[in-house]
Amino acid sequence: MDKIKVQDSTSLYRDVESGAILNCSDSEYDNYLRMKNQKLTEKQELDNLKDEMNEIKSMLNVVLSKLS
Repeated sequence: MDKIKVQDSTSLYRDVESGAILNCSDSEYDNYLRMKNQKLTEKQELDNLKDEMNEIKSMLNVVLSKLS
């Protein structure tokens, strides 16, 4: 695969055959993966909090219905 360096960039190259722009920097790719994993973890934590809140709501509804 032949690549041509993109002007004004230190890590971007253009694939001659497909015309795709490729990032050849390992550190930038590692940063991308780290950020992606961090966002996934944050989303999972938020989903867990939502599930726990829904459980608390349903428990409160049960308590309130028994008091009535």
